[in-house]
Amino acid sequence: MSLQYGTVEDTQDDLLCCRFEGEEITKMYNIPRENRLIGSNQATPNNYRKLAQQVQVLHSCHHAQSRLDNPLESQLTLAHGSCITLGQLMTPSWRLPQLVEVFLSCCETNLGKPSLTDDVLTLSTGFLCAGARSVISSLWKVNDLATALFSIFYYQHRKHGQSRPEALRQAQIQLRELTQVDLKKISQPIEAREKELMGNRKKYLSGSVEHQQWVYEYNMYAKLNRRIKEIENSTQQFPFSAPHYWSAFICQGLR
Repeated sequence: MSLQYGTVEDTQDDLLCCRFEGEEITKMYNIPRENRLIGSNQATPNNYRKLAQQVQVLHSCHHAQSRLDNPLESQLTLAHGSCITLGQLMTPSWRLPQLVEVFLSCCETNLGKPSLTDDVLTLSTGFLCAGARSVISSLWKVNDLATALFSIFYYQHRKHGQSRPEALRQAQIQLRELTQVDLKKISQPIEAREKELMGNRKKYLSGSVEHQQWVYEYNMYAKLNRRIKEIENSTQQFPFSAPHYWSAFICQGLR
């Protein structure tokens, strides 16, 4: 039986790399539009819970925050300042036994301080307690571009049949050893999409919903392209070789 995938992307409309990340994962797994929550118009707590109850693999890429002073208030930040807290995830209303895998592509989703509670109470723990078989989560604040690339690499390895821990390891190696030349290859379709969107700029009536969507997508690809160009023009041969880029994520649960 094929697994149903779902994504929650850029819940506060300020992380362009999360949109790119979601688009690339969607292409890999042919995720239907109804299984994607994109931006602040869709990523509400209620919609998040509904999606998490419907799919078997959930990829969540947006802001999150760990509260070391009050772990149960650690949160996944969603639309318009709303959130889902660890305390909520650990209540009976959040039962997700059908979830085979959760990828929390966010900051601090496994940052905890056991000395406060004798246990590591993190957002990752919350999903495991809710019934998810496996959770990938982060130990600190992560770089959005590096994380987007890491996530894409991870799913490529998973699609080739590798286990979760091995796909994670291979994605770490791939990001760590990524060269400027490799990054240029990755950026070529991004640059092509920016040019394509620029050519479509007169297709939509100013002020229409279609025009607003075009403006957002064009700005996303243009800004992302500039970010990558800055790295390509730097003196670093391996721009993501530092451990804080590639070693933040860990895998818990079943293989």
